[in-house]
Amino acid sequence: MLELFIADPMIEIVGIMDTHPQAPALAIAAQHGIRSFTDLAEAIEASRPCLAFNLTGDENVSSFAQAQLGSTNVIGGFQAYFLWSLLTRLKQTNDQIAHLAYHDALTGLPNRILFYDRLNQAITRAHRWQESFAVLYLDLDGFKPVNDMFGHDVGDALLREAAQRIVTCVRGSDTVARMGGDEFAVIVSSAKTPDGNDRVSRLILEAISRPFVLNGKTCSVSVSIGIALYPDNGQTAEQLVKISDAAMYLAKQSGKDCYRSCRG
Repeated sequence: MLELFIADPMIEIVGIMDTHPQAPALAIAAQHGIRSFTDLAEAIEASRPCLAFNLTGDENVSSFAQAQLGSTNVIGGFQAYFLWSLLTRLKQTNDQIAHLAYHDALTGLPNRILFYDRLNQAITRAHRWQESFAVLYLDLDGFKPVNDMFGHDVGDALLREAAQRIVTCVRGSDTVARMGGDEFAVIVSSAKTPDGNDRVSRLILEAISRPFVLNGKTCSVSVSIGIALYPDNGQTAEQLVKISDAAMYLAKQSGKDCYRSCRG
């Protein structure tokens, strides 16, 4: 569970000690640039001042550490196990709460809040490096009839499957988010040419057009996509979303199951 605390801004791990050189904790410490020790005296001398957790259950270890650090700076025995377990559970709970705050509960995708955060980061990065990127705004065509005909369970399953299909069409450096209802948005990073955005859009159109088999029901939908480019079409997150959304409605008016771009 050491990994849970390494990136926590409230905790600084100054050293890990284990008498076995091949212990997993020492390997994790090495990966993250944390000092590791196989000798207790050396570890204490190099790491003070610190709060020591003795998870060995050996009272001699606690006694030695307390002699060096003071009794109030060492947590050992059952108390150490209890507190470490409690901290681990609290950390896991906090991480889960943070995940829920920034991710859509149905699809697991970033939600609107996280999308705007990443979009603003993309703007900052693109401005610094004089790069371009694209925002794609997506709306499923024909979702409501499917949801009404087959029920919310099938509708929810369709949204989950559609989300996964969209994710397979982009790179790991891109962001796919659910904006609400049957609307999604994609940040296509480093969009050097319009053809690249067209390719991603065509991939998404093809992926969504394949029939969905959900809970024993077969159904079909399509998707309308609007594209906006930074910095050509907008230089703020709000502008890019507004323009890509408008382009998506243009795609709807053009017969759906297509994409339309705003370029200049």
